Amino acid sequence: MSSQRLLPSANLTPDDLSGLKILVVDDHSNTLRLITDLLRAGGVGEVYTAPDGNRARDLLRHRCPHIIFTDWSMPVMDGLELVRSIRRAAIHPDPLVPNAEVPVVMVTGQRSERDVQIARLAGVNEFVIKPFTPAALLSRIQLVLKKPRPFIISEAYVGPDRRRKIELNYSGPLRRTCDPDEVADEVEREIARETISVELEAMRRLITARGGVDRSTLQMIYRVMQHTSFRARQVRDKTVERASQSMLTYVEAMGGPEACDPAVIEIHFDAIRNLLSHTEMEEGEADRIGRNLEAVVSRKSARRLVAVG
Repeated sequence: MSSQRLLPSANLTPDDLSGLKILVVDDHSNTLRLITDLLRAGGVGEVYTAPDGNRARDLLRHRCPHIIFTDWSMPVMDGLELVRSIRRAAIHPDPLVPNAEVPVVMVTGQRSERDVQIARLAGVNEFVIKPFTPAALLSRIQLVLKKPRPFIISEAYVGPDRRRKIELNYSGPLRRTCDPDEVADEVEREIARETISVELEAMRRLITARGGVDRSTLQMIYRVMQHTSFRARQVRDKTVERASQSMLTYVEAMGGPEACDPAVIEIHFDAIRNLLSHTEMEEGEADRIGRNLEAVVSRKSARRLVAVG
């Protein structure tokens, strides 16, 4: 994708993602690495990083990213001032800012109404709230590309149209957290399956890229399994919920990455993928998969208790 090409507006494809250039700005090296690894695992072609807003501005001119993910609180120049400096270029041309309309996603733990209003006034497009999952990052990419906000240039405000509500808790296609009966139709089931599949594949690639399971990867696996269990419960998919709960039980029992067996994690990923791809699986077969997972976790947990006892 050249810097002149219009950003894709249809459903994202692997080609769309592989052609994207994304700039990630964060002063915490672990968070910077995690977001970078997750974006690459999700299929994003080029990911550039900067530890603060000043360094990010230098990269804007040379890399011309299609999207920016930035932390809020950083030394030297924080995320808000970075966004303001980018949006100002729409009125006062800045040689460091080739595209004043570049979509900006704020990655932050701030979630109060006042914080949201401050960020919106600065010109932020969307939010990702920490702690996040792969689906949260990828969903924001899809949102800013598939449903771009009109860009407003006025004396009072420069930035994306603020009339559409920013979704703080949107971590994938499913956004409703009320009665599961309201999301139990087949369309929502299919969306849930697709979201879970995307996250599992992203986690697989992340583990491969990192050469195993470290602490931050294990924490991400746990969050992904929590979301998987929640989505499965929303659409009343008891088999996937059972498998994800088995993984959660295993991670809790092991207590840290040193004790975790990557093979057990892979067994759970394979089981969930099998359940997702065979929607008409006989009840007995699905039950067998669940029982096998629980038996593996039970054995591993017992050995762990002996080891620490």
